[in-house]
Amino acid sequence: MCREQLPVWQQFYEAHRQANFEILAIAMDAQGAEVVRRFTEAAGVTFHAAVDRSQGLWQLYGFDVVPNGFFVDENGILRYAKVGGFEVRNAEDARAIEQLLAAPAEATGGEDASDHFITRDETLRRAKEALAKDPTNSDLRLALAENLAQAKRYADARREFESVLAKNPKSARALLGLATIHLDLGEREKAAAALKEAWAIEPNNWIIRKQIWAVEHPEQFYPAINPNWQRQQLEREKAATK
Repeated sequence: MCREQLPVWQQFYEAHRQANFEILAIAMDAQGAEVVRRFTEAAGVTFHAAVDRSQGLWQLYGFDVVPNGFFVDENGILRYAKVGGFEVRNAEDARAIEQLLAAPAEATGGEDASDHFITRDETLRRAKEALAKDPTNSDLRLALAENLAQAKRYADARREFESVLAKNPKSARALLGLATIHLDLGEREKAAAALKEAWAIEPNNWIIRKQIWAVEHPEQFYPAINPNWQRQQLEREKAATK
């Protein structure tokens, strides 16, 4: 969901709290949790929010725009998905979710979700073990690199990202991972350069494009998005390519 939708989703969440319903908002923002937290706190959000800094979700689920909506039932089955333009203020989208919430819950017989919580150290350990069993698997190496970056072990994370790029120079995900490291280290120009390399690989990916804009022109995105500037910037870029 977009940041402008957060207060409305909070209202929806409060209205349906008794329906065995949870929201997980995922921000695709290379600049990290501290930037995202400002918006969730300002909106008074009480549901869970996470950050996909390396933008891995678009590769995993095959989308290149946001906002998107996915509804997963008690059995972990995807029951509803809308890619692009998912908006709770849209009556059709809200009605679709409300109908799913009104449907009888199916018995799962499973464990409580809290039983599956693991620490960051355990996540790293599992990522290393998985890669040790399959050292040529670039997806596993990327997962390890992203976990290392999250743990602020930047030198180790950089080495793993660069190892992936040595074998596959067209790994946009690895370049995005490097961009997050540069941002954490205050190297905004290097971050923008890595993002631009990723965009050259994925030229139709609006998510990457907007990350470049946000890094190079943060005043147009924080504390509020300037849609007029984005439209003008798009026109400027189109004119430059003619």
